[in-house]
Amino acid sequence: MKQIVKNQSQFEGGFTLIELMVVVAIIAILASIAVPQYQEYIARGRVAEGMSLASSAKIIVSETYAANGPSSMVDATKNSFKFKPTNSVKEMTIEDTGAILIEFSDAVAPVDKNLLILYPSNNPRVETAAVDLGNKKPLEQWGGAWSCKGNGSTLSIKLLPSECR
Repeated sequence: MKQIVKNQSQFEGGFTLIELMVVVAIIAILASIAVPQYQEYIARGRVAEGMSLASSAKIIVSETYAANGPSSMVDATKNSFKFKPTNSVKEMTIEDTGAILIEFSDAVAPVDKNLLILYPSNNPRVETAAVDLGNKKPLEQWGGAWSCKGNGSTLSIKLLPSECR
């Protein structure tokens, strides 16, 4: 049997410079789309952490309202609510109206666009339904619902939880 020896250059493989440049360009385009989406995903997760941390403040406001009616929430909750900052949430306070202010760190949003306000509300689906517990008439009842659709929040709409959009 006779072996056929072929030209060695016919079997050399590899990528040309143009092919490599096309692959690098495709990867760069995909990365330019994926990285901002990933950063937004991480920021939304941090906002969800703030909403979770606000649950204790919600309970305190609800219990204060149940025990004292429409009174100054700051006076009633001053010693009840202590917040320890996290990597995502810089500050959380309870206002006189019963509103809970959540200020996120700059890891979530820029300094002037990092505030989310949760309002006591009888109808959380309507933006104008926020209830002012500090000035509320005793005959009205607050059902214990919360809204984050009122004015004052500066957090970007794309970072808000679905119930706040």
